[in-house]
Amino acid sequence: MAPSRLKKAIGRVKDQTRIGLAKVGGTTSLSDLDVAIVKATRHEEQPADERYIQEIICITSYSRAYIIACINTMSRRLNKTKSWTVALKTLLLIHRLLNEGDPAYQQEIFFSTRRGTRILNLSDFRDTSRYRSWDFSAFVRTYALYLDEKLDYNIQDRRGEKTKTATIAYENNVEENNERESRAKSSHFREMKTEQIFTTLQHLQQLLERFLACRPI
Repeated sequence: MAPSRLKKAIGRVKDQTRIGLAKVGGTTSLSDLDVAIVKATRHEEQPADERYIQEIICITSYSRAYIIACINTMSRRLNKTKSWTVALKTLLLIHRLLNEGDPAYQQEIFFSTRRGTRILNLSDFRDTSRYRSWDFSAFVRTYALYLDEKLDYNIQDRRGEKTKTATIAYENNVEENNERESRAKSSHFREMKTEQIFTTLQHLQQLLERFLACRPI
């Protein structure tokens, strides 16, 4: 069997084993959550099925405990895998959850990262299975840095705007949300002192540099 086919076969076995373990452990909802995460981040080089991402968003909307369980599962997935496919899909899932999931995701990932979990610290990630995996590994590391920077900025910005931004974040209407947030940002900058504006601009510039660095080579 060719190395690439062998790698794919091993990946499928790992996914099925992880799914089987998830099904026999914990409550039904937690088992369903673990299974959905594994299926959304499996080894095959294809985009994740949207239904699994929506299932994760739905399950974790019930309580903060499910959000914490979801973050712990994704953290273990990132820490154990040596596959760039699994790592990238997990980061994409985290990105989706930060944008579309419960607002508590930002706080929990931020606090878990600062407590030592370092879910977005993939500085030592390497996939050495194939020669072209080196480039993919570099992209995974860069993408993780961007998400970590984005998360840090969002948390700091939310703290600066306090209750105004928090209220906007919990609104349901997305379009109305964007319009209100834009007005709030303008007001927020007008209320800043000069030193605060320069600090924020430096943070935004660093975030932009992280984003531009994610351009595939």
